[in-house]
Amino acid sequence: MYASARDWARLGLLFLHDGVWRGRRLLPEGWVAYSRTPTLQSPNGEFGAHLWLRVPPYYQDPAGPAALPDDAFHAIGHEGQFVSVIPSRRLVVARLGLTRHAHAWRHDRFLAQVIAAVDPRPE
Repeated sequence: MYASARDWARLGLLFLHDGVWRGRRLLPEGWVAYSRTPTLQSPNGEFGAHLWLRVPPYYQDPAGPAALPDDAFHAIGHEGQFVSVIPSRRLVVARLGLTRHAHAWRHDRFLAQVIAAVDPRPE
């Protein structure tokens, strides 16, 4: 699917607002909570229904993953495209990238820096 960064950010906002867009429910009630619930096939709680609940290890800093809020979740696409939603910070971050090698992008560090820039309160 081709979409602009603004379109992907809108998808993140839809999830941030529990499936409601401009006062109209577009997703069934409970869908976002279901999507954020770890699946049985995810023994380490890494993913829910089509959403990553943690930044995958291959997108983390090898020196150690950055601390992110526990409620962060992510839609991860081809070659480093991300939509990250952090409800506790009311934050949506869309990243369109052409990162052919996953290890070349450290999404956890990037998000930690964005959080610090827009909401510098301590974790």
